[in-house]
Amino acid sequence: MKKKLVNYTIYDSTEEMSYEDYKDFCEGMDYPVYPEDSKEYWDAVWHQQENDWEDFKDSLQYAHTGYEPCMLMGSVGLWNGRRDIVPILCDNIYDAVMKALSGDYDKHVTVELNDGHLDVYVSHHDGTHAFEIWLLSEKGKVEVERPIYKWEKDYEPKRWWFKKIYGYLF
Repeated sequence: MKKKLVNYTIYDSTEEMSYEDYKDFCEGMDYPVYPEDSKEYWDAVWHQQENDWEDFKDSLQYAHTGYEPCMLMGSVGLWNGRRDIVPILCDNIYDAVMKALSGDYDKHVTVELNDGHLDVYVSHHDGTHAFEIWLLSEKGKVEVERPIYKWEKDYEPKRWWFKKIYGYLF
């Protein structure tokens, strides 16, 4: 049986709780329901977004692929154009996502599972950084340990270094 690739958005910081969802949540928890666009409503929306972010980070740490080495690659959008980054070897997906998010951003973050790897998009005042995170294959794990990459040059990843994520990440 052939494994199936699943594509979906894992996390999107721009998603907001609708007023209907807010009302359903409040009624289910026996909380007061405040008018739409009230300060209390927006406080609840922002609180939910913070909870979603923390849940996402916790899920990444414990994902079934969360303990496998991976590589972060991509480009950064700067005021003077796009620049490719030097590929970064990471111990796990959580570390790779956190490296992609390092810096001072306005928290517009999207993480998607696409064709067996993660795409991470981070918006900031100059543009958007676009990264890919790939799990290392067994051959890739051996390759990144070559002394030439430890002391002399940056990683030059090849497609065979990587394996795909099949199914849902968590």
